[in-house]
Amino acid sequence: MLNRLIPLGIPLAWLNLINEKKRFFAAVAGIMFAVTMMMFQMGLNSAMFSQVVSPHLKMRGDLVLVSKQYEYFGISKGFARRRLIQAQALGSVTGVASIYAGSLPMLNPATGATREVFILAFDPTEKPFADEAIEENQYRLKRDGVALYDVLSRSELGPFAELLKKDGEVVTEVGNKKITVEGLFEMGPTFVADGNMLMNKDTFLEIWPGGNQGLISLGLVTLKPGTDPNAAAAELREYLPDDVRIMTNAEFIQKEKEYWSERTPIGFVITASMIVSLIVGAVIVYQILYTDVADHLEEYATLKSIGFRDSYFVSLILQESVILSVLGFIPGTAITALLYYLTRTIANMPTYLNPLNCALVLGLTLLMCMTAGALATRKLRQANPAEIF
Repeated sequence: MLNRLIPLGIPLAWLNLINEKKRFFAAVAGIMFAVTMMMFQMGLNSAMFSQVVSPHLKMRGDLVLVSKQYEYFGISKGFARRRLIQAQALGSVTGVASIYAGSLPMLNPATGATREVFILAFDPTEKPFADEAIEENQYRLKRDGVALYDVLSRSELGPFAELLKKDGEVVTEVGNKKITVEGLFEMGPTFVADGNMLMNKDTFLEIWPGGNQGLISLGLVTLKPGTDPNAAAAELREYLPDDVRIMTNAEFIQKEKEYWSERTPIGFVITASMIVSLIVGAVIVYQILYTDVADHLEEYATLKSIGFRDSYFVSLILQESVILSVLGFIPGTAITALLYYLTRTIANMPTYLNPLNCALVLGLTLLMCMTAGALATRKLRQANPAEIF
């Protein structure tokens, strides 16, 4: 039966690997570790940079106006609201909306502890968010002192979803002012906020220190269907003074990602972790294959003496490298899927297996193992059969 399944016999590369089972499993475990680390870091990177722009993705607008000193959304400096009103003079503009943003301490209604919550405030007669849950509950914000709470916020802020389901509303304090939460929406925490809250601009300006209705954090501009956002942005830049910055929605999202990847240690740490994983995996595979070559050097030398070329032995070791790559990749991917699930459940981060990431990690794993295998054959290629015997 075995001969029928494998007519050419069991490959020598496989027999060499399983000859020393402890060494074989150590190699697979090392590659599995490298695969898990690389794939988890990739997923974490994608999730974090998707999560950091979760408020941006909810906003409705083709163009975005921000202050000239704008760095990132968490500390966006205000600019004059009249600039947004002036933007309406552009013939292609069909509507505008203003957003006030900032963080304030919020009381946990269950524990009495306070924690910062990120607030997005707007005029309830406008529609700055393209989100069904927000639009359905937006009418509640027409009353002062009422807010909507992000159900994806971290649990440390309080069990608002459970209390709201039980009592129909939740009374808390934000900035030492009584606030009643009457609805929920989904946005998710970011690098600068453990949770989010929506309220009307009048309530926000009342609790915000030095609140000024004439200074807004963000301006959203909606264009007529078919209008080129880049052309409209260029036209608006010529029309408005240079104390505001005009970006397309895509540029606005990209700038936020660039800030966190280039101007903070986050991007460097993730990249460094992946490089370390590759190095660790390569060293383990090299040690295993080098030891295998050393242990079978006399047998290989015998084959060399009867005419086998170096290319045969290189091919043999590379086969072993590919086998180890595949056997380490499969359980590594399974463990990563479990880690993704735990991350989604515990940290509310959108970590999922991505076919592109899987293919990239498999390619890196093959490259890592084959490079280590090629280096491990140096001693064999330099060996002289006459000297060995």
